[in-house]
Amino acid sequence: MPPNSRYRNILLVYPAFETTYWGMQYFLPMIGKKALMPPLGLITIAALTPPGYQFRLVDMNCQPLSEDDINWADLVCFSAMLFQKQALFRVAKRCRDAGKLIVFGGPYPTACPQECQAHCDVQVLNEGEITWPAFIADLEQTGRYQSIYSSHEKPDLTGSPPPRMDLLTIADYLMIPVQFSRGCPYLCEFCDIIVMFGRKPRTKTTEQMIAELDAIFATGYRGTVFIVDDNFIGNKRAVRNLLPQVAAWNKEKDYPFVYGTEASIDVADDRELLQQMIDANFAWVFIGLESPDLDSLREAHKAQNLRAPLLDSVATIQGMGLTVYGGFIIGFDHDDETIFDRQIEFISKTAIPFAMISPLDALPNTPLHARMQREGRLLPDQDGDENWLIGGYRYTNIKTVMPQKPFFEGYQKVLRSLYTPKAYFKRLTDTFSRLPACSPLHRPRNVNNRLPAHEAAMNLVRALRKLPLSYLWEFICFAWKTYKNRPDQFVRVLPYALMGVHYYRYTFENIIPDLARIVDRLSKADEV
Repeated sequence: MPPNSRYRNILLVYPAFETTYWGMQYFLPMIGKKALMPPLGLITIAALTPPGYQFRLVDMNCQPLSEDDINWADLVCFSAMLFQKQALFRVAKRCRDAGKLIVFGGPYPTACPQECQAHCDVQVLNEGEITWPAFIADLEQTGRYQSIYSSHEKPDLTGSPPPRMDLLTIADYLMIPVQFSRGCPYLCEFCDIIVMFGRKPRTKTTEQMIAELDAIFATGYRGTVFIVDDNFIGNKRAVRNLLPQVAAWNKEKDYPFVYGTEASIDVADDRELLQQMIDANFAWVFIGLESPDLDSLREAHKAQNLRAPLLDSVATIQGMGLTVYGGFIIGFDHDDETIFDRQIEFISKTAIPFAMISPLDALPNTPLHARMQREGRLLPDQDGDENWLIGGYRYTNIKTVMPQKPFFEGYQKVLRSLYTPKAYFKRLTDTFSRLPACSPLHRPRNVNNRLPAHEAAMNLVRALRKLPLSYLWEFICFAWKTYKNRPDQFVRVLPYALMGVHYYRYTFENIIPDLARIVDRLSKADEV
C-alpha cells in the first residue's frame, strides 16, 4: 500500500471516439471486435506507477463507464486526443460531480492545457516517464498536488517499462500497439510530432521490444501488432538492429504476429531495410504522401517527399511486399481548383486502398499554427458550430486561400470518387498486382476470439443487403480476379471487403451529406 492511501484506487478512462475513417466503427462489429486498439498511454502510465496502487481501465470505445467504477475510484485519470475533446469533457464532469480527483494527460491536454484546466484538477502533461512519477511522489509524500506537471525534458526510453497488458480485455481489439521510438528528424510545417517529441528520435532497446512482444504473446493474442511510432525509420540504425531480432522471435514463436507501422516515404530508398521488414513479417506501412503538387510539398517543408517521384517510391515499397496506406491533404496555399482531380488521379495511380484525405488543419504549437496566427488566418473554434462540422469534427481551423465553396465542392468530389465501390476495389486489385508473387506472409494460425470466417462472411452478406448493388457487383469482380490472378492474396479478400463497407458507409452516410449541406448553405449565401 502506498504511504498515502487516500488515492490508491486509480481509474483509467479513455473517452469514446466519434465515427472516423481510422476508427473502423462499421467494420469492427462484423468481425467481433469493439475498438481498433487499446490506449497505450494509459497502460504505460499504470506500468510507471510504484507498487501498492490498484488500477481499473475503462475504454469507453468498448464499454460504458459504470457507477460502480466511479464509486470504486479515488482518482480518475484520462488520456485523450483532440478528436475526443467533447467526450472527454462530458465524462470528466460526470466523475467530478461524483467528487473524484480528476487528472488529464495525453496529446490533447498537452497541446491545449488552457482549454482543459477548467475541466480537471490536475494536468500531467508531456511525456509520462517524467511527469507522472512527479505527480505520484507528491501524492505519496504530502497528499497534495500541483495543478500542472509539465516538463520539456525528453526521457531516455530505455527506462520505460512494458505497458500493463494485463489491464486489457485483449479480445476487444483488432490490433495491439507497441512503441519503439519517439521523435522525427523532419520539419513538416503542419506536424505536431516534433513539437511534442523533438527531432532526435529516441528508441527503446531491442530487449525492451522483445519483452513487450512476450507480454502480448502471453495474453494469448495472435494477430496484428501496430508499431505506433510516427516515423518508424527515424533512427534507421536502431531499426536495423531491431528487425533481425523480431524476425528471429517470430520464427521461434511460430509467427504469432503480423506487423504494421508508419514511416516516411524515404523508406523506399533503402531496399535492404525494406527486406528486413518483410523478413520480420511486416504487412503494411502508412505513409504521409500529402499531395502530388510539388509547390505544396515545398510549402509544407515536406522535403523527404521531394527527393524522388512519389509514384515510383510507392511502387518500390509495394514491389518489395508491403501494402501502402496513405495520408493526403487538400487546402495548401498553393492548391488551386485543379488539385481535386489531381489528387484523384494521384491516389488512383498509387493504388492505395485506404487513402485518408483531409483538409489542412493548424494543430496547436505547430509552425503552421504560428504562421496562420501571424497572417491572421486562424478561424475561431468551430467545434460547437454544426454548420461547419464534417463527420462530427471541424473541417479546419484556417482560412484557406481557395474560396470556401469550390473547396467544399472539390473535397466532396474527391471522396465521392475515391470510395465508390468501383474505385476502391480497383485500387485493391492494382495493389495485389504489385505485390511480389511467391512471398506470402506468415499469417497467425490462431487469431484468438475473432469470429469464425464463415460468420464474418455472413456479416458481409447482411451488410451488402444495405448497400447499392454496385458494391456487390464490384466485390464479386474483385474476388474473382483475385482468385484467378493472385490466389496467394485470396485470403485477404474478405477482410478488405468488410473494411470497404466501413469506408463506403462512413463516406456516403457521414461525410458526403455534411459536405452537401455546407455547399448548399454557401450557395444560398451567394444568392443572397
